[in-house]
Amino acid sequence: MQPTKKQTPYKRIALVLSLCALIAWSILGTGASLAWFTDTSEEVNNIFHFADFDLVVSHRLTDGTWEAVDSQTKLFNDEALYEPGYTQVVYLKVENKGDRAFDFYTAVSVNGSSTATNVFGQKFWLHEHLKFGVVTAVSEGEMEEKVSSRDKANAIATMKLQNYDNLGVASLEPGGNAYLALVVRMPGEVDNGANYRGQTVPRVDLGIIVKADQQKN
Repeated sequence: MQPTKKQTPYKRIALVLSLCALIAWSILGTGASLAWFTDTSEEVNNIFHFADFDLVVSHRLTDGTWEAVDSQTKLFNDEALYEPGYTQVVYLKVENKGDRAFDFYTAVSVNGSSTATNVFGQKFWLHEHLKFGVVTAVSEGEMEEKVSSRDKANAIATMKLQNYDNLGVASLEPGGNAYLALVVRMPGEVDNGANYRGQTVPRVDLGIIVKADQQKN
């Protein structure tokens, strides 16, 4: 399934994502929607609040193996093309290596952003037109099933970036692990309000936050 092309040309939007080319979302067929721009940020700001829990966060590589994530790991595609209808999915795994249960959540944050001018001559922020969401699963297969189509993935990503109020909290017992599908997209209904003109392209620096707290009884 290839991304739907709009009849009205949509200007290229360069993103500076503080996350990396983890997966070209081959399972959903978005690999052809990449590489319009290659401008990237050297600084990554993934934030972890683990207190004294023994917690490991990993991301899935294109070969299906898992690699531990730290504050400098890039997860989303640096060359991602965000235009109306474009979606990216990142696969994460959280492991409880300690002897205490904890609750945790994962979210997308905006660490930096610059304005651009749209076709109406108005200033706009690119991150205001992006949505994110996350689902948790007990197995890798269940995680994949929850984003096995574009419609399923898009239905997950309904929250504004940095809006964590409606995030569900997941729990992990000692020795347990959880699988997460993290979705970031630009909704198809976004119009020319996010279609830039001129020499200045909109930029945004994104990061992830993973937080673990003592389990609440």
